[in-house]
Amino acid sequence: MNHEGIQYKIIKSKHGFDTIIVTSKGREMPLHSKVNPEHEFRSFVDKFDPGRFDVLIVLGIGLGYHLIPLPEYLNRYSRIILIDILSGIDEAIGKNPLTSFLLKSARITFVSGKTIEEAVAIVSEIIDMNGLRGISVLEHPASTRIFHDYYGSIKNSIEKQINRMAGNRATKKAFGALYLRNILKNIALLDDFKPVEHLFGAFKKYPAVIIAPGPCLERDIQNIKKHEHGFFIVSVDSALPVLNGYGIPPDIVISIDPQPYVCEHFLNCDTGHAIGIVSLSSHPGVLKRLPGYISLNSHPLSQFASRVYGDSIGSVDSGTGSVAGDAVKLCLKCGFSSIGLAGLDLSFSDYKIYSRGTAYQKRYSVYFQDRLSTVESYNCRYILHASKGLRREGKYTRKSFLQYRESLENFVKSSGADNILALNDCGIALSGIRITSLEEFAAVECKSAIDKKSIISSLLRDSRLLESGPMISGLDEILHDRLFDELIAASLSGPVDEKTKSRYRKMIESLHQGQPGE
Repeated sequence: MNHEGIQYKIIKSKHGFDTIIVTSKGREMPLHSKVNPEHEFRSFVDKFDPGRFDVLIVLGIGLGYHLIPLPEYLNRYSRIILIDILSGIDEAIGKNPLTSFLLKSARITFVSGKTIEEAVAIVSEIIDMNGLRGISVLEHPASTRIFHDYYGSIKNSIEKQINRMAGNRATKKAFGALYLRNILKNIALLDDFKPVEHLFGAFKKYPAVIIAPGPCLERDIQNIKKHEHGFFIVSVDSALPVLNGYGIPPDIVISIDPQPYVCEHFLNCDTGHAIGIVSLSSHPGVLKRLPGYISLNSHPLSQFASRVYGDSIGSVDSGTGSVAGDAVKLCLKCGFSSIGLAGLDLSFSDYKIYSRGTAYQKRYSVYFQDRLSTVESYNCRYILHASKGLRREGKYTRKSFLQYRESLENFVKSSGADNILALNDCGIALSGIRITSLEEFAAVECKSAIDKKSIISSLLRDSRLLESGPMISGLDEILHDRLFDELIAASLSGPVDEKTKSRYRKMIESLHQGQPGE
């Protein structure tokens, strides 16, 4: 038997129980004791803890001797996932009287002989963080020693997945009510917006540059102004004050954050002819300042809107958790011929938190700075606190930045796009994305000046407005159904009492007056 060049044979131990000899890279190695493999369970007796963890994942199974104590805990785990590199090992376990129980429980999923990617995909499909207390990952010492790369890669992928899901769960728990209130308030504003789908494929002949507010933006801002007529400028909301400060009109402004502080980016800023892109769950204050196009995301009520409008609105939700990621997806959907990234540092480059001119830096310079505490000292204190000393490529960063980076890299890779370029190398590099300079980008990609105002004006004129009526009627129809209860519970990540449900019903009922209440 073999898997990816790995061979193994089953022989009898001195005590008469089956044991395994693995041949890998020309070496024979025992996976269990040749004398008494059945004694392996002693090292695992104290490792099972269903009181703290709902899900158990075991890396390395062999013939399963280390799992002999598991029946005592079996019914207390909601799911058990057993992963082994060896193909057909489940057949050998089925013949072993001490461990054949591993194949007889509906709670146990056996994953054997799969590639790293296949094993991780199976785990991703099975695990649902909603309602879980925790996930325990245990390793069979001999298996992980012999096949370190295989099990190490799976463990790292599972840990990243758990952290990501836990982060999403924490976000829903922290902001679930805010998302829900925002959407219910924004429904009354739908009549002023157009479906983002109308922009898809509308810019196929033109290049674009996405502007993020990282410190490195300061190095490129003059060249952006110099070449502003050669490409469409797609600004994330937090970069808008920088562009305004240099007299650079954005062509598209995207804002997805549900929190009220995001409105600070729009204070005293002129969006001019720009197209606004918002999410159905964006803060209502932004929708009132930034009319334009609306996008759906994965929120339960947003998905309900997709059902109501028959998938005619469209989405630029990248799943990366960042507005920069959604800006990239927007540009890909719009069909821009090439897409440059400026100010996407993913680090505290030049010992700054953001570019000069952002609302964040203005806060330090206008409100907090004095003779004893300068902008620079505030930046340094913030960086040391936020990064907790974490560095990548010699630059201070933070875990959330690295998570955004990984998510963005995965998104770009899965999209198959080869027309995205980073326009400087002073931040943390994105793997799979070529680095160039803004000057070279302009020379190669920007053939001539673009009449951007006319193009945008034409798009706005030809796009139809949405109607809030269908969404309001759709919610009315389910107001006292189980589906309404399920939508609210999914939005708030947990059971909801009648008082809470009643409050949201009143908000929906008030939509008929065009302005939902609190």
